[in-house]
Amino acid sequence: MNQLRNGLIYGLSYFTTLPFKLNKFEANDLFYKGVLYSLPISGFILGTLTVLFFIILPFHPLYNGFLTSILYIFLYGILHLEAVGDTIDGYFASLSNKDIYKVMHEPQIGAIGAIGTFCITLLKIGAITYLLYLEEFFIVILVFTLSRFSVWFALELEYHKKSSFVLALKENYSENSTINMVLFPLRATTKYILTKLKNQLGFLNGDTLGFVIVINEIILLNIGLLMGILIC
Repeated sequence: MNQLRNGLIYGLSYFTTLPFKLNKFEANDLFYKGVLYSLPISGFILGTLTVLFFIILPFHPLYNGFLTSILYIFLYGILHLEAVGDTIDGYFASLSNKDIYKVMHEPQIGAIGAIGTFCITLLKIGAITYLLYLEEFFIVILVFTLSRFSVWFALELEYHKKSSFVLALKENYSENSTINMVLFPLRATTKYILTKLKNQLGFLNGDTLGFVIVINEIILLNIGLLMGILIC
């Protein structure tokens, strides 16, 4: 159980910028299961903090939502957006004779990756801002939590042999029939997006996992917006 707890703490420290610290750990099966469990938990924590910051800030609700949505991006360390830039670069590299894996692992991103990431970030910030402005707090927390389940469903696919961390997670992932049934639309969307990416790139890796989290998050945010607007 200690290793499961360590995995949870490590996952929260890795997937967020919150002050979770883990000095020593053994990366065994229970540890990686803890990392998997940390994904939706981190989404729930970040969603709750996002809503709290929105409520606490003293400015106009629209500006509060804008500031808070940017803060949310920094609360997860821009980790998933970095993956978006790398995936976009990899996609366009696949249209030429470039080494796709090498392009995606370069420390910098290309102009197309930067522009694509900027546009996707705008979509994300706009949707979060508007949902907070409408005070649809439950939807915000739910979306941030559900989008992290994308990784669970993504692990049902095959990954590049050099993606050691992802492969370790995959080895310790076991399908849950109840979650698969309840979240079937999210599972189907995740596998569809990643299958298309694999056909284009020739492989999947950690960057494509971050990419699918962000895309699913934007899809869910917009569904939430439609629901919020209809309710209002």
